Amino acid sequence: MSKPQHGFTLIELMVVVAIIGVLASIAVPQYQNYTARAQVSEALNVLSGVKTELAERYAFSGDFGTGNDQGMEELVSQTRYIQSVDYFYRDDNVAIGMAMRDEAPVSSAIRGKRLRVELIADSGAIKWSCMPARQNGIEEKYLPGSCRGEPSNF
Repeated sequence: MSKPQHGFTLIELMVVVAIIGVLASIAVPQYQNYTARAQVSEALNVLSGVKTELAERYAFSGDFGTGNDQGMEELVSQTRYIQSVDYFYRDDNVAIGMAMRDEAPVSSAIRGKRLRVELIADSGAIKWSCMPARQNGIEEKYLPGSCRGEPSNF
């Protein structure tokens, strides 16, 4: 009489390890992409204070200002992901350039990359658009769906 065997064979264990490896090779990059998109979204949320300030200027004075942005750096200084914010004024338009930090905790896929938000005055209304910067822009796959436009001519 032979005893019944208990446990798994080596082949069965190797198949399980191979399946886990394949799943991990798919899941890890997707998680990294998700993390980068979440960080870009948080940085855009921080810019909402800047957009509000500029919209108030336009509502009260009919323009976005003269480029004197004293005090607006405080609106973005509390984030872990934004390195700097630059403002470019022309006529009734403002472009906000945002650079992501080039260090941890920023995802390596977007470190040091740039994003552009445009405010364009059009017949008393303000059009907002978001897109990767022309130079060293964040790849589209890391941007929210509403932030995949093309830069305007200004």
